[in-house]
Amino acid sequence: MITGFSSKIFKKYDGSTFELMADVVDDALHVAGIEKKDIDGLLATYLTGTFDGKAHNHFFLDEIRQYLGIRGNFLEFVDFGGPSALAMVYRAEKAIKAGDATNVICIVGGKGSDVRTKGITVDGIDKAFPDVAITPFDNYFRVYDDLNPVTDYALVAERHKHLYGSTDEERASIAVHQRYNASGNEKALYKEKIKVEDVLGSPAVADPLHLLEIVYPVDGFHVFIVGKRAKNLNDVDILGYGEAHWSDIPAEREEITFTPAIESSKGIELNKVDAFELYDSFTVTVMLQIEDIGLAEKGKGGKLSAENDLTYKGNIPVNTGGGSLNLGQPAYMSGGVILEEALLQLNGMAKGHQVEGAKTVFINGIGGWNRSHSVSLLLGEKK
Repeated sequence: MITGFSSKIFKKYDGSTFELMADVVDDALHVAGIEKKDIDGLLATYLTGTFDGKAHNHFFLDEIRQYLGIRGNFLEFVDFGGPSALAMVYRAEKAIKAGDATNVICIVGGKGSDVRTKGITVDGIDKAFPDVAITPFDNYFRVYDDLNPVTDYALVAERHKHLYGSTDEERASIAVHQRYNASGNEKALYKEKIKVEDVLGSPAVADPLHLLEIVYPVDGFHVFIVGKRAKNLNDVDILGYGEAHWSDIPAEREEITFTPAIESSKGIELNKVDAFELYDSFTVTVMLQIEDIGLAEKGKGGKLSAENDLTYKGNIPVNTGGGSLNLGQPAYMSGGVILEEALLQLNGMAKGHQVEGAKTVFINGIGGWNRSHSVSLLLGEKK
């Protein structure tokens, strides 16, 4: 299925977004053992402001094809934010099975530094580009300064504490486990091992979330090539898949401590999973997914982390390469980070953070504006 993949991540990349993208595409093609002329399908995504600081890219897929010199029979723009990479792979496989394409390239990433230097987040991009709308209801509630999504997730973390008695220490344990995993990952930006006290002693950004619980937006791309059969990689198949898309904004939800993962993960068996790669924009994001996919009861995700070993050597390996908390979040989308880590694990290529005997990996992506999308993906070899 996935015949090639590659990535490059920088805290700040000085070249153009298209140059960086092209470098990663070339590397992925080399792994797959094919050339650009062999690509006949393209899926991609981007967020406002992440392609060389532009608010809009006119006919975005055309711009990519023009720059890379790719023709295609199958084109699709996937607008789910964080979990777009997971959705792309699923759609690419369907297109190939349907005979619509032979080799499909999936591109996710951009430059988070262009947005970061403006002192905003991508979920507050309307502060930099007044003509950009975040929701259809902006005129009613986008009137206050905020640091969304940090402030939103801080509210969720506080609500979780109030309802279920979860603690700051439990959330911090997630960051500690993931930093241990990152310590052996040559691609990680942050590798020094930390303790719970270090997490809670880092500056509070939005109470109760601390700096070491929050992802750092960076520049980078992840590229995945989907074909009929891999030449240089193990045969990895989609063993389970689900999507869930919620329309109500957080203020209108019955309870903000649930995510669409509770729906997208339905029917996927977790009892034989060797590793879990869960979207980690914040520690609380991981905690919510642990609960919503069924690893723990609602309210006990933090306790599961504090009482178990979530490292790549542990009994419940989670975010085995360190996750986005330690590799950075390229262009405010972490789906490529967790998908690549799953593929490294399944190909025995996770040097320094390999789960012994990993045959099946569960991946869950959360994204969109304030957790509106979830994509669940189970990868392994069909028997």
